[in-house]
Amino acid sequence: MLLLALSVQGQDSTDLWQRAKMDPNLGSHKYLELKLHAGEHLYTGGELTSALDHGYKAVEVRLGWQSSGRENWQRVFNCPSYGVGFYTGNIGNPAELGYPSGVYGFIYAPVHRRKKHYFVVGLSLGITYDLAPYDSLKNPNNDAIGSKVDVYFNADVGGVWEITKTLDLVYGVDLTHFSNGRMSMPNLGLNMLGGNVGIRYHYNSITRIVRTQIDSNYIASRRPTYVFKPIIPVRHYHQLSAYLAIGSVQLSIDDSVKASYGTASLVLEDAYRYSNFGSVALGVDGFYDGSLGWVYRKEYGTDRATDRMLLGMHIGHSVHLSDFEIITQGGTYLWRRDNYKGDWFLRVAIRYNIQKYGFVQIGLKTINGGDADWIEWGGGGRYRFGFK
Repeated sequence: MLLLALSVQGQDSTDLWQRAKMDPNLGSHKYLELKLHAGEHLYTGGELTSALDHGYKAVEVRLGWQSSGRENWQRVFNCPSYGVGFYTGNIGNPAELGYPSGVYGFIYAPVHRRKKHYFVVGLSLGITYDLAPYDSLKNPNNDAIGSKVDVYFNADVGGVWEITKTLDLVYGVDLTHFSNGRMSMPNLGLNMLGGNVGIRYHYNSITRIVRTQIDSNYIASRRPTYVFKPIIPVRHYHQLSAYLAIGSVQLSIDDSVKASYGTASLVLEDAYRYSNFGSVALGVDGFYDGSLGWVYRKEYGTDRATDRMLLGMHIGHSVHLSDFEIITQGGTYLWRRDNYKGDWFLRVAIRYNIQKYGFVQIGLKTINGGDADWIEWGGGGRYRFGFK
């Protein structure tokens, strides 16, 4: 009876493996990417001009996961790839700018896919460190960077050309941005525009374990077989959300005040999910900026608690990537003491939805679109209704 049971179990295992290896997307399709960057600075200041004269050079190493289209959201974005990366480079005179490196997450969305070549739109977000910040004595010319650690942002438009079953040539044009969102001043930030080229190596992480433990003759596919079955239509709905965020800011170095001040944002919003791709939204914003107290005491000699508060409203759009959302919003002020904060603001944020009712979010609020106001760190709750 024991021998019979072992024989049956062996047959079941063999049959299970025979069925499993019929799946062309068995395993995990990954790639390693090495990419070189070079370009020029889009610098609007004056003190660092000589330090940035020779542009920038950088190298990146990325570990990516290539989706196959099994999930509905992957088919919506034409089977994107995503992963983590490491960045290091020379962005100018190291004595004034340091030797920056960074870590980040990224996503590539293919556009106009063909058998051997396709274009991509990519976004990356993370942190960069080992910068040389402004110092009134040791580094007085650095009017762009006020901290050793900054936010790293990169937007890339390029292409992928399949050379062999294993290798791709990648290329593109990209914009890289370093900023700390006014947490440390000065914060003019650095914007770098240039080109990139690299090599991508594809592999399947299941290959080794299968060949050593199950089937020595098995060869796993290095690239997925894309699933292009019809996209399941999304159910349209409204989503009410409440978002609370905090942050910190500093005043301009011209004010000679080194203190940090607290900020807060309270957002109430109604978003309508119009497709698998995205949502449109309308919301009301309440803001608090503790640094306005010092500004108004200096300007007017008075400082009321309400002087630090602003009321606004916004319209927005969200791109849905599984449990993540890429949020862009533009708004104006309904109530404030004066126009010190400008006439309008932008918010760019990334949200991660937790289970059914919650989310966490990190975003950047700006003044009149271009100048950072503060980084918002927070989260909130959401409720969906009106399904169609």
